[in-house]
Amino acid sequence: MDIKKLVTFVNLVETKNFTKTAKAIHATQPTVTHDINAIEDEVGVKLFNRNKRYVNVTKNGKDFYQKIRPLINNYYSAVQDIQEKDKKESLQINFGYSYNPFNDKYIPLWIKQFQIKFPQVKFELVNLNRNELKQKLVSNDLDIMLTTGLEAKDLSNVKIYPIESEPFKAIMPRNNPLSKKTMVKLTDLQDEKLLFLDNRWAAQDIINLQNKIIHLNKNIIITYADEISSLNVLIKAKQGIGLGLYCIYPELDHGLAYVPLDWEPQVDLVAITQKNNEKRVVYQFIKFIQDFEFDFN
Repeated sequence: MDIKKLVTFVNLVETKNFTKTAKAIHATQPTVTHDINAIEDEVGVKLFNRNKRYVNVTKNGKDFYQKIRPLINNYYSAVQDIQEKDKKESLQINFGYSYNPFNDKYIPLWIKQFQIKFPQVKFELVNLNRNELKQKLVSNDLDIMLTTGLEAKDLSNVKIYPIESEPFKAIMPRNNPLSKKTMVKLTDLQDEKLLFLDNRWAAQDIINLQNKIIHLNKNIIITYADEISSLNVLIKAKQGIGLGLYCIYPELDHGLAYVPLDWEPQVDLVAITQKNNEKRVVYQFIKFIQDFEFDFN
């Protein structure tokens, strides 16, 4: 049964006047008459006794009203609740990333500065490894995922937004002779202590580079870190040469140096979202990140 017709019925019971009911529900009097006739035809019971001068509710009409009135109230309450929930969700950004020093520095800045313009926006942050993040994005549990362009290639039905692009560099102690080079070849890493990231946390770009170094150098000592925070500690402790980007390590300790690697593929830092994401605020935030001026260039 049409909820609007039931609203007409409830209103007519309460006003006992077709004209007043028509005015209250913003309809014509013939529409009110049509709705009431339709309800009575559907339930097969007379609900009103009426003529040109009065409208009286029948006993069955009163019983029907007692059952319907709470349903109408619950309906409007449910509509209001779901609209409020939708409004809140439309202003929430579920943002996924994997921890690294770059994210630790810039994500708080992005959120703080974005909320100056959009103070009503709420952020839900999800810190997981790359595969877990991709699963959450595909299942629509994330609005935005920060990753590399290569990682995004195996995902379908996503939009990819470039943020930065840069080549890999070696991160090493300044007292290492290689730090004096203008560019380090991969074969220069022979006999060096290297710090690699475990494949579970490493993006495909880093995995490809690590595999190439292993292939070209037979005499290297590799220490694997199970996540970037551990790798960062090892690099700071000068336990070997790490592989990095400004968009992973935007700041280095004074005793460390960046040296460009002779490795052609560029790494694209990107934000990705599902094509079916309809939250306007998500795209506003992505545009904000794209326009953000980084201080490491």
